[in-house]
Amino acid sequence: MKILCLTSSILNDFSVSNALVKDLVDHLKAKYGDVSIIEKNLGENPPAHLTLDIMTAIRTNDLSKLTKEQANAYQQILTAIEELKSADMVIIGSPMYNLSVSSGLKNWIDQICQAGLTFKYTEKGPQGLVNNKPTFIVSSRGGIYSSAPYDVLDHQEPYLKSVLALIGITDVTVIRAEGTNISPEMKEQAIAQAKQQIAAL
Repeated sequence: MKILCLTSSILNDFSVSNALVKDLVDHLKAKYGDVSIIEKNLGENPPAHLTLDIMTAIRTNDLSKLTKEQANAYQQILTAIEELKSADMVIIGSPMYNLSVSSGLKNWIDQICQAGLTFKYTEKGPQGLVNNKPTFIVSSRGGIYSSAPYDVLDHQEPYLKSVLALIGITDVTVIRAEGTNISPEMKEQAIAQAKQQIAAL
């Protein structure tokens, strides 16, 4: 089994989501045995922003006008898409940053969401071109956004689910630790609950 594992926190060892992703990977290794992991640390090594020249090359498949640096960025996009398509399972570690996802994760999303490559437009709306596969969103939040009154401010988990559905992935499980900045007690409880959710998979 091949697992694409993304982390996107800039906090490295201090990150709740990074630690829970590690727990999930360890659990899946123990459960399935023969597992290969493609790890991408989007917090430490964020993908480049898309540019007009690179988007034009993607749309036209013409690389002749790209600089060497742009050609490398173009190839990174194709690699990111191939990593996603070839994976049997996906893990996305996503802390909530300012009610949404981190900029590194957003850049990766912009890379892989390419019309004609991972989805296409039809008369009935967009259709995903990525085979559905088990996908885990490992979500962490400093506050409580899964219930009223602040659930309307959650542009993290619903956004990720919508993006994944756009490209064809609907088998999505959210593992969540929230309220981690409210108090040390709530942080400990939230992490314990997320670990229980992982252990039950």
